[in-house]
Amino acid sequence: MMRLPIRRAALRARAGLSLLEIMIAMTMLATVLVTIAKLSLDVAQMGRTNDIVTRRTAVLQQQAARLGAIPYTTLQTLASGTATITEGGVSYTRTLTLTQGSNRITVTVKVAPTAYPTMTDSLVFDHGYSTGSPLCSGC
Repeated sequence: MMRLPIRRAALRARAGLSLLEIMIAMTMLATVLVTIAKLSLDVAQMGRTNDIVTRRTAVLQQQAARLGAIPYTTLQTLASGTATITEGGVSYTRTLTLTQGSNRITVTVKVAPTAYPTMTDSLVFDHGYSTGSPLCSGC
């Protein structure tokens, strides 16, 4: 019987990666990178939304402080209407609505960023006028 020569190199396992393994690794890497990119965009969008909400809230607080400083008699002379105000480089549309009752004025303030008119926030300011103190009967 004659033996066929067997090459030792053929018996040895090949070192390195196959093309299939490289393609699977590239697919997994691409999937992870796309997911990270999507999450990054979501975080950036939420940051922008939070910035708009924070600025709008600051403008609303400013309007509440302004209304709180106005005396009742001056508050009666304010007119309902819409105005554009700019704070911190951002323009807002402010809508004032006054409702007068006996010795009481209710002011509704709506604020919306001009660039994002659907992001409206509002406050209701109620100011009363007292003719005397209920604690002092002889004053």
